Amino acid sequence: MATRRPANDGNLWTAVELRKLKRLAKERTCMATAKALGRTPAAVQQKAMRSGISLRMPSHAITTRPRASPS
Repeated sequence: MATRRPANDGNLWTAVELRKLKRLAKERTCMATAKALGRTPAAVQQKAMRSGISLRMPSHAITTRPRASPS
């Protein structure tokens, strides 16, 4: 079964989208950023790499789940 592509598939990136990508890349995962932009994760990764934007989340932004205490 073919996967559904975003409505803007193949469209050029706008300046507004690039600013949003820079902002979101600091606080969200690649998947969440892609969803917010309406792009595929591969498109977001490629554009970030070509634009010099790091998708690596800072350590303080990563939340961990507390471990369940043994009962």
